Amino acid sequence: MLKYEMIAQEINEYIEKEHYEAGDKLPNVEKFKEIYGVSKSTVIKALENLEKKGIIFQTRGSGIYVRNKKKDGYVNLFSASGFHDEIVGRQLTYEVKEVAEVTPSKHVQKQLKLEADEPIYKVERVIYVDNKTFCTELSYFNKSVVLYLNEGIAESSIFEYLEQHLKVKIGFSDIYFKVDKLTENEAPKLSLQAGEPCLRYEQLFYTTTGVPFDYSQLVYHYENALFYIPALK
Repeated sequence: MLKYEMIAQEINEYIEKEHYEAGDKLPNVEKFKEIYGVSKSTVIKALENLEKKGIIFQTRGSGIYVRNKKKDGYVNLFSASGFHDEIVGRQLTYEVKEVAEVTPSKHVQKQLKLEADEPIYKVERVIYVDNKTFCTELSYFNKSVVLYLNEGIAESSIFEYLEQHLKVKIGFSDIYFKVDKLTENEAPKLSLQAGEPCLRYEQLFYTTTGVPFDYSQLVYHYENALFYIPALK
């Protein structure tokens, strides 16, 4: 976990401990800098992290305020931090179907900006939350960034492994999604019937320097996957 992420977590715990409610004003940046003994830039990044997660909102010239808590069981649809950071306080498990080094299709090459026939890691998983099927996930990883993957790593948070062990600095992501119907091949993986609705989702993750390293295709269970969007003006 990066320093600003640790501070974001501590500020979130501070909000809980001090029983702040929606609309309550929090200490300013300088006060948080003093409380946690970190730089101003670290506090600012931590606050930006919390704002993206819908925990606080900031008003220029006024201050930092607590936002309404999201409903239980809902996941930020536009998160770029992975499931591990979003699904907190619930049981998150991964059923690994495949981890392999493959030659990508032209479509995946284009997404990850790879040379022809450059090998990548392919990871296929089914993800469960509280023992209920949440989604299927098919991911392709750029080997120049993700140097090593195996089935053991894929059985838990891949992003946590990338950040803590490979020191990958995860930056931002592009997201495309649509409501669709399950195919004959997809339906059994979600314990549903072909033709039932689903949310089909493509996400391309980049490092902080803009290198695409993970192209993922996800299909969400229409009953078990609940989302919210902490929109900012």
